[in-house]
Amino acid sequence: MSNTLTNVKDIKVAQRALMPFMAQLLPVTAFSIDFSPQPAEKLDTVRVPLVGAPSASSDFEGDYTANADSTVTVAPVVLNRHKFKTVHVTARESAETALNTLETLVEAAAQQLAQDVLVDILSVITQATYGTPGIPALAATNFDYKKVLGLREACGNAKMPPNPRALVLDAGYYTNLLADDVVAKSFNLNLNAPAVTEGMVRRLAGFNLHETTIIPSDHAEKLVGFAAHASAVAVAMRYLQPVADYQQAGAVTDPSTGMTFGYLRFTDTRANKIFVTIECLYGFVAAKTDALKRIVKP
Repeated sequence: MSNTLTNVKDIKVAQRALMPFMAQLLPVTAFSIDFSPQPAEKLDTVRVPLVGAPSASSDFEGDYTANADSTVTVAPVVLNRHKFKTVHVTARESAETALNTLETLVEAAAQQLAQDVLVDILSVITQATYGTPGIPALAATNFDYKKVLGLREACGNAKMPPNPRALVLDAGYYTNLLADDVVAKSFNLNLNAPAVTEGMVRRLAGFNLHETTIIPSDHAEKLVGFAAHASAVAVAMRYLQPVADYQQAGAVTDPSTGMTFGYLRFTDTRANKIFVTIECLYGFVAAKTDALKRIVKP
């Protein structure tokens, strides 16, 4: 059983850090995930289910159990990644600011940790693994609704199940898509809609839509986004149970997605400093290589 935070101030700091952690990692929900606060050790293996299309319906011949199997496989994912971020304040800073400084530092650390984890997971999306891009290479200024339909067609040609599919885009490509006539008109002049006030479009052409600023496009892969079925990548995340004694230690988890990071607080009496470490134990693996279509820049 995982540790539980008991100090009210630590709970407040940890919960505040959870929101930016989740926001940065949201594109990972495009994949098959198995996230949990259950404790695990590094190099443990998690069997992540990959759910595909169900088998065809049957003509009734006296047995309702006929053809009941679905296309369900699992991908073994080794928890071989362990990233952490540590921040600190002096005891005086903590006393004078009522932990506001520590809250702000931990919140920023959670955001950075999630960004680093996401970059690591997206490194699996390569041409060697997933093949030719879904559409020809193009600049952000040329990415529009018709290109989204081209990706939809490419997914269909690959016999990719229509649900669940996601489209993850670099910020420049996402922004240009917002200006497309078809997308803009879909706002229906509702100035309070998230698409207008926050620049958020949650669904488009059958895809769950995600924007990110950290797709690693500056290397040879030139990746700027991808369209994918959930079975393309398997990702697992668990709580790393600490073996040392800390003043506070516990798993911080989003109840809906299971996204989890570990929270540790400890004090260095010699330096008169309070330290907080947040850490993430996870692993990922490419699964069905025909279930993702890359988007690349020229």
